[in-house]
Amino acid sequence: MIDFNSIIMKFLRITILLLFFTCKTIACDLCGGFMGITPYDNQSQLMLLHRYRVFNGYRNYQETSRFLIPGAYKTMHDPSSTLGDSGTVINNHSSKDYESYKIIELRGKYFLHPRLEINFILPVQQIKTKYDESKNTNSGLADPTFYSGYHLIKRLNGFSLKQRLIAGVGIKLPVGIFDKQNTNYQRMNLLNQNGTGSFDHFYYLNYLLSKNWFGINTNCLFKVNGTNKFNERYANSYNQIITIFAKLEINKVKIFPAVFANYEYSEGLFIDKKIINGTNINVLLLGPSLDVNYKNFVLNTSYQFNVYERVSSQSLANAGRFVIGLTYNFVQDKFLIRNKK
Repeated sequence: MIDFNSIIMKFLRITILLLFFTCKTIACDLCGGFMGITPYDNQSQLMLLHRYRVFNGYRNYQETSRFLIPGAYKTMHDPSSTLGDSGTVINNHSSKDYESYKIIELRGKYFLHPRLEINFILPVQQIKTKYDESKNTNSGLADPTFYSGYHLIKRLNGFSLKQRLIAGVGIKLPVGIFDKQNTNYQRMNLLNQNGTGSFDHFYYLNYLLSKNWFGINTNCLFKVNGTNKFNERYANSYNQIITIFAKLEINKVKIFPAVFANYEYSEGLFIDKKIINGTNINVLLLGPSLDVNYKNFVLNTSYQFNVYERVSSQSLANAGRFVIGLTYNFVQDKFLIRNKK
């Protein structure tokens, strides 16, 4: 029989070595602070997650944005269509223009100790853009992320007022392609690349407070970004998520309806140490989520819409984000059962 515990432990040892030997002060990514930490989870897990985000409608020009736009989700097979560099001139300000980001991620969490967890995110990304009659689709492996969290406070099972405080650090590795060219053999701008070409490291705190049938969970993340070989760098970013959730149980099915606010901030993209106008993010998203738990499986769903956005140009506005995932939870070692504190 295959010893899965031995295989996972070997993988984790390699991961830890990567964390120590590749942790440089260079990193990148504009947002993506969703850590996938569910408010009730306290087990090791594997998750398959799909995220979809759309930008549509020109700020200060068209007041409305649409989340469901023809062609933004479905793949377009148009090898002749291209998108120019960051200096592309937009002539028509069409309501049909968009940028869409589809990401499929394999995520994992493993407890090395009842208070020490290690995580990974392996993403595949598709970016689609349409400006006037120019369309582009770029698909490929994005940059993987590894992070570890320590449970400073862990008062869960056996406590009427449940609390958990996790402090963690992580790194993103520049594995994805970041120098892809269009059909004119020109390098596409960094915003349309699947990778960034630089290392990230970030720090986060996650706090859970729960009693009886309701609770609150908050996650704050600060990411330190660096420079790639093209002298491109995203500014450091900040992400704050606050979730208010309820806990219901019908027979053996547990249901977790919630509402959460997600604030994202970044100055934007720097090229040769000069900020590129219109690349900043200062946005507050709000939306519902619903997680359904049966035995070891959890169906995760959420939708976020834009309630506040402050920008520096008339570029496309944030139209919303949709997330769906399937999680499998498991207890991998007997010591976790003996030490649920």
